[in-house]
Amino acid sequence: MSSVLLVGLPLLAALVTVLGRRPGGPAGLLLGVVLGQSLALLLCRRFPLTVLIVVTVLEAVLVVKDMELLVGFLAAACGLGAWAGRRQQQAGLVLTFSLIAVLGHGVQRHGDDPGYAAAGSIALTVLFGAFWGVGRLSAHQIRYSRRLEEQRARAEQRAAERERVLLARELHDILNHAVTAMVLDADATSETGDDAELREALRRLAATGRQSLAELRRLLGVLRMAPDSVLHDPLVVLPGLDDVDTLRVNNAPPVRSGRAPGGSGLGLVGMRERVALVGGTLSTASRADGSFEVIATFPMRGET
Repeated sequence: MSSVLLVGLPLLAALVTVLGRRPGGPAGLLLGVVLGQSLALLLCRRFPLTVLIVVTVLEAVLVVKDMELLVGFLAAACGLGAWAGRRQQQAGLVLTFSLIAVLGHGVQRHGDDPGYAAAGSIALTVLFGAFWGVGRLSAHQIRYSRRLEEQRARAEQRAAERERVLLARELHDILNHAVTAMVLDADATSETGDDAELREALRRLAATGRQSLAELRRLLGVLRMAPDSVLHDPLVVLPGLDDVDTLRVNNAPPVRSGRAPGGSGLGLVGMRERVALVGGTLSTASRADGSFEVIATFPMRGET
């Protein structure tokens, strides 16, 4: 139950009572007491037990004047269930039920019908417990909604972290392939090439660099254009592989230049994960002539 509703209910009930011209006391007293209850209920979220005590005392004033409304009292019960801590709730329940029992006993001592007094005490106890239960249910729903929001936020964070890892791996593959090819080409040309081969090697280096830059621009462009709800997944199979079941790549033996290219090894790891994502397998092996073989096998489209 919202704070506005808790505060407004007593005032609304008092206004209806005054307009109905209920006998039994001046309207000014009724409106003044109910206004005090509403002002106290404004602080119910921060001080639920204190507000319950204040509202109960003001309601006792109305009971003495035979003008009881009980709306503010029940609203405070709802606030106690919604916002009080465990110990405050226990104290509020014990205090309220004890007060109801004392009032019922007092009514009996003043000569009223014992059955009527007992029925009134039981009804008031049931009403208080019901409104307290409504507050507890409201608090449970709020906590449940917050847990769902936290779980959703954690899921979005994990998805974003996974996307960053995939993007980093994709960028690594692009740069690693390009830089490795450029380094090997430059080393080979510097060791064995003449001027004509050197010029041709420079053209190949420039072409490789331009191709890598184009791939990087394509990747970043897709990320910029994608809506927030659609994350680019670098593991999606590229178009053109629909009818391919096996890809075989053989690299020629490297030129021995005395320098071995370094690497982090994430290239093969990334390739293997991408192939596994679509149900394929990847095998790599060094051949007898010093070359390196990569074989990727994919399930055919439409197969089960």
